Amino acid sequence: MGKKSMSKDRGYITATEWKTEGGGYKDKMQGVPFRRLPFNCCAVSFLPFEDPVCTADGTVMDIMHAVPYVQTHGKHPVTGEPLQLRDLTKLNFHKNSEGEYECPVLNKVFTDSTHIVAVKTSGNVYCYQAIDELCIKPKNWKDLITDEKFTRKDLITIQDPLNLEGRMLDKFEHVKKGHEIDTRGGGVGDADDNLNSRAMSADVKRVLEKLGTEDAAAALKSGGGGRRAEAERILAEAKHKSDADAKGDSQATVDKSHLLKAPTNHPLDNVTFKPGSHTWNTDGPEDWRVTHAKAADGEQMKKREAEMRERFKAVGSYISYRTNSMRTTGAGSTSFTSTVMGSATVNERVEEVVKRNPPKGKKGYVQLRTNLGDINIELHCDVAPRTCENFIVLCKAGYYDGVEFHRSIKNFMIQGGDPTGTGRGGQSIWGGKFPDEIRDNLKHTNRGVMSMANSGPNTNASQFFFTYVKCPHLNGKNTVFGKVIDGFTVLDMMEKTPGDEADRPLAEIRINRVTIHANPLA
Repeated sequence: MGKKSMSKDRGYITATEWKTEGGGYKDKMQGVPFRRLPFNCCAVSFLPFEDPVCTADGTVMDIMHAVPYVQTHGKHPVTGEPLQLRDLTKLNFHKNSEGEYECPVLNKVFTDSTHIVAVKTSGNVYCYQAIDELCIKPKNWKDLITDEKFTRKDLITIQDPLNLEGRMLDKFEHVKKGHEIDTRGGGVGDADDNLNSRAMSADVKRVLEKLGTEDAAAALKSGGGGRRAEAERILAEAKHKSDADAKGDSQATVDKSHLLKAPTNHPLDNVTFKPGSHTWNTDGPEDWRVTHAKAADGEQMKKREAEMRERFKAVGSYISYRTNSMRTTGAGSTSFTSTVMGSATVNERVEEVVKRNPPKGKKGYVQLRTNLGDINIELHCDVAPRTCENFIVLCKAGYYDGVEFHRSIKNFMIQGGDPTGTGRGGQSIWGGKFPDEIRDNLKHTNRGVMSMANSGPNTNASQFFFTYVKCPHLNGKNTVFGKVIDGFTVLDMMEKTPGDEADRPLAEIRINRVTIHANPLA
């Protein structure tokens, strides 16, 4: 009977046996196969494509099926959103010697697990690794084959193995609505009795059927070809019409401008006299107006830098110093061995800034009074004391008064704290850049997190930013030292303010003054 025959003679059944063999709970999705559209198949016909086109969200279709579907339904076959022919982008997939689709740069064969992207301006398809390493990281925004310029918005994700929402067949719009799709390419009517239909191929049957019909006349008039060529012509005409409309609008604007103002190209505009002189400008072809503008910008920059230095002088009265009896300046030793420095016979004691560390749990509270409203902030003085002390002292000295927020990106953050307004200025009370205070318990997890802006590790000065959303990619890179506790409506207005191409707000967002309500570092 065996040594362990009695071990299976149980007086109970397990949960697995009850679920699979007994009357236990059965998963409703059990037995339903997971159907995923391969990357090389058309989203309309589910067949391998030959001439692929794609939408802005990366849905790939064969042009032979995409054009008729969009013309008939006017909707996206997957999402059901409105779609026009001009929104389609023709793709250029590359094949290796074995006929497999691959990345033309890294020569990696595409599979269902490959992250595939396309460049909208050229239509070339690459693996994401090539674009990331050769375009995004080095900021080389040119196509890797045609050298055409493009932006980050021109990248179309064809397949992301970590996001399969757009490739599940049972969620496709035309599948749920049951739209009829013609994948045959034409039908055959009643055969002529005088013809041997069994000896004819399907192509010959279609040709004979279309002879003498209106479709044949239209095809001849449009340049001939089959359904694929006709679809390509229709798509090209839609693109050409869209470009012509856009060009016509711009030309219409230019043509009407002479009705509103004087002609812009006046003959005297080409004269390059220097202001106040009676001789020609022989220094170069540059217009004096350009030179004057550059000089004005330089004067404005010098004025801002001078104002920043004057503001920073007031910071010294709010900093406490102490003499370190254990350290000296080393001036005597340096002058003894140096041939450049002047002679020094006394090593003076080092004057150091007093650094205060508040008790655990003590927070600071300040109020930013902006032109859009007030924002109340809680500062983590007990966790990031150096960063908070730098911010509070600068606030006391009026360093931030009248300073604008120079950068705002929707769904990301708004940045300020630079008196020059350029994003490249700012000083700290610690005599230059000071190190990061990154803590594991302070992260960019919510809206309204206050963090230091930097240009790399340990390069903090006076600039800071507020997050519009959680930004986990900034964790470990920027020092979090506060959070917004009141004034989220003001933050909403800041986020809704439009910006230019450099992300600078078109409407001024300014800090009028800062009020300190609680300072545990005092």
